[in-house]
Amino acid sequence: DRSALILDIFAQRAKTREGRLQVELAQYKYLLPRLSGMGKSLSRQGGGIGTRGPGETKLESDRRHIRERINRLEQELKQVRQVRSVQRQRRMKNSVPVVAIVGYTNAGKSTLLNTLTNSDIYAKDQLFATLDPTTRQLDLPDKQQAILTDTVGFIQRLPHQLVAAFQSTLEEVIEADVLLHVIDVSHELYKEQSNAVYHVLEQIGAKDKTIITVYNKIDKLPEDSALPARLAQEENSVCISAKAGLNLDKLLEMTAENLKLKAVEE
Repeated sequence: DRSALILDIFAQRAKTREGRLQVELAQYKYLLPRLSGMGKSLSRQGGGIGTRGPGETKLESDRRHIRERINRLEQELKQVRQVRSVQRQRRMKNSVPVVAIVGYTNAGKSTLLNTLTNSDIYAKDQLFATLDPTTRQLDLPDKQQAILTDTVGFIQRLPHQLVAAFQSTLEEVIEADVLLHVIDVSHELYKEQSNAVYHVLEQIGAKDKTIITVYNKIDKLPEDSALPARLAQEENSVCISAKAGLNLDKLLEMTAENLKLKAVEE
């Protein structure tokens, strides 16, 4: 079961209280509609004509427990969203622009944040290494400062339960001024992964944001590859290596330019 497997991986990666709440909520929402099939087999385990089997009674009890737990989790996450909302309003009041890193899981988003901000957040070559958004100060070439946020990795056909549960996290993307869409250009399916990210952005209402396409891991391509030169010709795109520190100056300049344009438009 693909969705169950993804939820299980998320559960293993969740480290903070917010991350655990979000994953638990997604798991319960995934489980609830699937209890009915289990109940039919259990209900045959006893009871005469016109009576209720013990399985059916157990099913109703489980459903009630799960619904109550879902309600509690939603209330706790509502409080988390309120805290995030206050933090965002404070940033807006101080006129601090926000840049959010988005991308397919394992595209190098956390490595990029670490390199650009001299941080040491957890970054590893594995699926969904980062679940909780991490925020750091970013110094731009024009002496402007911005907030750089790393977000949860996307995946093809991301279970809708996860999109709903991670709403408070994904709002960081919705409220950002500029998005850095990081793509692992060394992956053979990088185009499909890129399309999957755009699909999720459309799901959460962020497809019309200002997006800089960041083709990452060019150091893993063959030396004679013509791909970086071709991709660099695309509008608002840059080819980099977050790990090797290649072309990061160009990325920062492009980010500063896009933030200036955004400020002028507003």
